[in-house]
Amino acid sequence: MSHLVHLTVLLLVGLLCLGATSAKPHEEINRDHAAELAKECKAETGATDEDVEQLMSHDLPERHEAKCLRACVMKKLQIMDESGKLNKEHAIELVKVMSKHDAEKEDAPAEVVAKCEAIETPEDHCDAAFAYEECIYEQMKEHGLELEEH
Repeated sequence: MSHLVHLTVLLLVGLLCLGATSAKPHEEINRDHAAELAKECKAETGATDEDVEQLMSHDLPERHEAKCLRACVMKKLQIMDESGKLNKEHAIELVKVMSKHDAEKEDAPAEVVAKCEAIETPEDHCDAAFAYEECIYEQMKEHGLELEEH
């Protein structure tokens, strides 16, 4: 469970590193920017301050609105498209940002995304975002990719 909790924040930071409107995929990011985006999504999803705090403090989502907060962030950063599916190119960049660089595992991010892109996800985009989050962590672990400490 603690790995999934840690992944949640790494996912948010990784997503923010990609930047929704920036042409630079590894734009510098800090905690304040992450909190700002989460607050924007809070207003759009009906999430509470507690849901935002949960996200920022590495806690797993307890409420549906907290999952929707994740979906909102993923959509704003084009990791998830409007139909609730992974954007392959951006998701691969996300996995690269989230994992420690390992030249021997150069193909692993694309393999992780290929597996997660193929999973059956719920129609509800909030639940789908959480399913992708869990899949990405499990596949990173399976491919021997270590999470980068941010």
